[in-house]
Amino acid sequence: MNSANQQIAKEQFSNVQPMWKFCFLFIITFGFYQIPWSHKQWKFIKEREKLNIRPWFRSWFFPFYLYSLCQKIFALAEEEGYRKRPSPFLITLIYWSLIVLCQLPIPFKLMGLFTFLPLISILRAFNFYWERKQPNLPVRTSFTGREIVWIVFGAILWLLVLRGLSVETYPQSNTQYNQY
Repeated sequence: MNSANQQIAKEQFSNVQPMWKFCFLFIITFGFYQIPWSHKQWKFIKEREKLNIRPWFRSWFFPFYLYSLCQKIFALAEEEGYRKRPSPFLITLIYWSLIVLCQLPIPFKLMGLFTFLPLISILRAFNFYWERKQPNLPVRTSFTGREIVWIVFGAILWLLVLRGLSVETYPQSNTQYNQY
């Protein structure tokens, strides 16, 4: 094996994504991370099953395609011996419930930060699949360049949100009615 092949072998990692990394990226980006994450899942499914789908479209409209993503990923994991049988309907229902709750006033608005919770069962199933398919590849625990870009994006979002919360808003007095 020449040095170029050794270098390539050293740089290969499993497609398993650590749970902590997924949760961190999801929270720091206020859920925007679901777009590249679901794109990666749909792109793999498209190539594996030779489907005529648009992964980016399904990623941008993720909530509407969550049910079918659950079905596909759970079926893949089951083929590899995954024994848990989470309900795609229940996962989708919980996800949508959290989305509806985050449209309400505070404190319910904060529930939007927890929309990643129903997605954890999907991540577990997909990680199970990749552990079976790539048993000898190490799991990447460091952040990739793209993930770092998402972290920077998320940090900017958090700064803007914190700045917005710190600005005092005063009710505008209507001077037209207050003049005598």
